[in-house]
Amino acid sequence: SGIRLGSPAATTRGFGVPEFREVGRMIAEVVDGLSRSNDGANEAAERAVAARVQALCARFPIYPGR
Repeated sequence: SGIRLGSPAATTRGFGVPEFREVGRMIAEVVDGLSRSNDGANEAAERAVAARVQALCARFPIYPGR
C-alpha cells in the first residue's frame, strides 16, 4: 500500500528531480508529525511545510512572467 500522487502539475511548473525529492520530504514530514501526535495536532509542522510549499511554487510559477 502507499500513496500515489500525480506529477503533471509539477512537471508543467518545471519541477525536476530535486524539487520532487523536496516534495517527498515535505509529505514525509507532515505524515511523520501526524504519526507522532496522539491527538492528530500537527499545526507547527504543517505551517512550516506550507511556507516551504509556497516558496517552491513561487520559484516555479504556473504562468512565468506574470
